[in-house]
Amino acid sequence: MVAQTKAFGDSAYPSVFRPFRIGKVEVKNRIFVPAHTTNFATDFLPDEKHIHYHRERARGGVGLIIVEPLRVHRTSLGRSGGLTGADREALPGLQRITQTIKSEGVPVFVQLTHAGRHSENAVDRSAPWGPDDTPWTTSGQIPHPMTRAEIDEVVQSYRNAAELAIEAGFDGMEIHFGHGHLLHQFLSPATNQRADEFGGGLENRMRFPLRVLRAVVDQIGGRVAFGVRVSVDELLCGGLDAEQSLDIIHRTAQERGINFFNASVASYNWPSIGYHVPDMSAPRHPYLDTTLRMRELIGDIPLLTAARYTSLSDAEDALSTGKIDMVGMMRAHIADPQIIAKTQAGREADIRPCIASNFCIEQLATNQPITCMMNPRVGREGYWLEGRPNDVAPLRLLVVGGGPAGLEAARVASELGHRVWLWEATGSLGGKLNVAGAGAGRSDLHRMRDFLIEQAAKAGVSVVLGKRADVNEIRAFAPDRVLLANGATNETTVRRGFEAGISVDDALTAPRDSWHGARVAIWDETGSWGALSTAETLAGAGAEVSFFSQPDSPLWDINIYSRMTALERLRASRVLVRTRVKLLGLDNGSLILAETSLGKEERCGPFDKLVLAMRGQAQTLFMNELQAQALVVSSIGDAHAPRSLLQAVFEGHRAARALVTGTGRQ
Repeated sequence: MVAQTKAFGDSAYPSVFRPFRIGKVEVKNRIFVPAHTTNFATDFLPDEKHIHYHRERARGGVGLIIVEPLRVHRTSLGRSGGLTGADREALPGLQRITQTIKSEGVPVFVQLTHAGRHSENAVDRSAPWGPDDTPWTTSGQIPHPMTRAEIDEVVQSYRNAAELAIEAGFDGMEIHFGHGHLLHQFLSPATNQRADEFGGGLENRMRFPLRVLRAVVDQIGGRVAFGVRVSVDELLCGGLDAEQSLDIIHRTAQERGINFFNASVASYNWPSIGYHVPDMSAPRHPYLDTTLRMRELIGDIPLLTAARYTSLSDAEDALSTGKIDMVGMMRAHIADPQIIAKTQAGREADIRPCIASNFCIEQLATNQPITCMMNPRVGREGYWLEGRPNDVAPLRLLVVGGGPAGLEAARVASELGHRVWLWEATGSLGGKLNVAGAGAGRSDLHRMRDFLIEQAAKAGVSVVLGKRADVNEIRAFAPDRVLLANGATNETTVRRGFEAGISVDDALTAPRDSWHGARVAIWDETGSWGALSTAETLAGAGAEVSFFSQPDSPLWDINIYSRMTALERLRASRVLVRTRVKLLGLDNGSLILAETSLGKEERCGPFDKLVLAMRGQAQTLFMNELQAQALVVSSIGDAHAPRSLLQAVFEGHRAARALVTGTGRQ
């Protein structure tokens, strides 16, 4: 059986499962996990979370893991959840990481970097370092222009970090020439206005990055593999376009000691940052064509690439060109570490899909550990174990509501050994995913819905559709526990006296041709995806859309990576965006608004249609009724409080684990 399923995986993706060599390092397949900050560190040092996190991804069968960046210098430490490469106190923890990964038969590399002007040194309140005093466009912080002595100091810090990495047992390392990190800042004319030998023309701008490269190559002396991470296009006005970036890559490829290039795009600058980690609105592998241009410039040096490769099919597309040697699947392996193993076992349908929601990296923007909407176990692998506990006492569990929170809770509870019934009031499962996935650029939410439904069925959940629960029926069913996951009500518009407006759900389910030529106003008090996708959908259907919200910045509840590109798309669609206004009421097709700064009332319109993206309301009354009957009941997801999909799925997962004593910890 194993031989047959392994043959299936190999034959379906022949390029993916071909072994490969990088320098002296053998890899068993062409998939790698790119370096990505996890924020798992404690005071910049490796934590037990790193061990469990990387063990799962190594056990999943990936060919190579590149561990998150080691900050090579004290001025690049930033937030304390990142890893230091500037302190030998990190050595024991790094050794545990490499031993853990290699014990599963997977080679492990590490990235060395200095973040430069976007180092957020909140711990010691020191100024970040940069080529000059050009502020970071995202936060506005002004860096300290590096002196020649400080440049020498950083070069030496790269040497020291490289030696530390070798002592820690890493099989290879890469230095970062891209993503707006310090070396990229020196390379780019947008961030390097120096007037000395390190600024001006390209040869001067490359001087410091090449000094670092040569120092690291000399330090490692061929003992481990060495590569360079690059951005093939900075996607920044005044920065390095594709032609300039490819010229730098070509020149760099002439240097000795390079065993691989690892290609990406963009930088941590506005609005380029929005393209660095493309979300579900972007097509699959959007930068492949640009990356392929590298091949003729770097000779036979192995070429790695990444950016929205969500499946082995996507990876096979790139590898089958014969010009790409390995494909990075970072977010896909956050969502499901078992991609390779499940494929080889003939279980592709069980691979938890990455839908590029970007909730994983959204956490980093608020200095939180990474997470995943599809995989609530991320960062909790050490205590939220997979499989059924031996000592579980099966409960009779009723889940009311078949949306994302209810489906996740039902699946997990059933897999943990409980007997689970799920009652859904409508004729279909999926809850708000059904409508949300109909919006422009949001179709991957239907992939999420389909996966949750299929996995609940495989787990043995008994589903009853068209079953509207009431107190008497639930009491007669006699469950040991009840989980309320029946969502939030959409009665907010009526409750507030805005009957003339329609909801986002109604707008997205209306026939597309009904919007053509219509003047539409969207009022958004959520700052989230529903309002955005409605605006894009209606504009795409030919409507003239005006978008209103109260805070200074629209779409405030969407992560910074996705918000940047979303605002660009709204501008391209000619959606008029107005902020800092409060909605007082609706009157004959017009919005009655008040400016938040002056309080001046005005009428805006008339519009043909008014769409209201407003907060729902948790169903507390039903919860009270059930508790009054002495039923053991909890609410999860929007039934508890209307929030994001990330919170709904996580809460469902946690509630199911809490049924087993000691497994529901945060």
